[in-house]
Amino acid sequence: MYACDYLENGVLNVLRGVTFTAPAKVYLALYLNDPGEDGASGTEVSYAGYKRVEIDFSAPADTNGGIGVQNITDLTFPNPVAAAGTITHIGIVDSLTGGNMLCRGELTEPLVIGADEPPVFLAGDVLFYLTGNLSKAWKSKVLNILRGQSIQGIAPYFSLWNGSPEAGGSELSGDNYARAGLTFGAPAEQTSGQIIMKNSAPTTFNRPSTAWGTWTHSAIYSASSSGEPVYIKALTEAVELKKGYMPTIAESAVEVGIN
Repeated sequence: MYACDYLENGVLNVLRGVTFTAPAKVYLALYLNDPGEDGASGTEVSYAGYKRVEIDFSAPADTNGGIGVQNITDLTFPNPVAAAGTITHIGIVDSLTGGNMLCRGELTEPLVIGADEPPVFLAGDVLFYLTGNLSKAWKSKVLNILRGQSIQGIAPYFSLWNGSPEAGGSELSGDNYARAGLTFGAPAEQTSGQIIMKNSAPTTFNRPSTAWGTWTHSAIYSASSSGEPVYIKALTEAVELKKGYMPTIAESAVEVGIN
């Protein structure tokens, strides 16, 4: 799955307290080339009677080492009376015409549109999945946008773990331990085309008055206690948090993106 700018910006801004409102319906659009990060750089198929087709996605599930969704019914486009080119890419958009592209993908094999040969995508043909450091819960939230489910804006907190919170890890504890609030700057596009958001101010934890344990993973959580993980990343080297050692997260040290 290649998330487009509109989706990336929207989801990242959730960590700045901005709710991402999901569209009630999404549509499959066909392209003769790559519509690009902005979703507007490609050439959409055009023939008499062509229109985008509404698409319904399955519930998010483990897919290819990540979390994915796929179309649950066959999708048949209007019949072309003449050849209309070769489809190389598809896009998921939030409107029958115009609108915003949420994500895009390249077909495994180009599809030639011949006369009286309407494009057809069988159930399961349109598959989008997320990998990377977003938690499973938040991969599902992002994909559920394609299923009409909005994501409420949150105030994020940085937390320290021994082991991943999604793999039986335990949050560090001890006198004075508490999650630390994070403040993010606006999302910004990188030279790679990906949109990244960084913390805009340093974050300092309380000073331990007792040992907190071994810090192996960092996790951004949706609340100061309980909540759910948003983003999880393993440290390059474990850190033993002894009495008196006060963890500090430097400005711009936390980078969040969608993969």
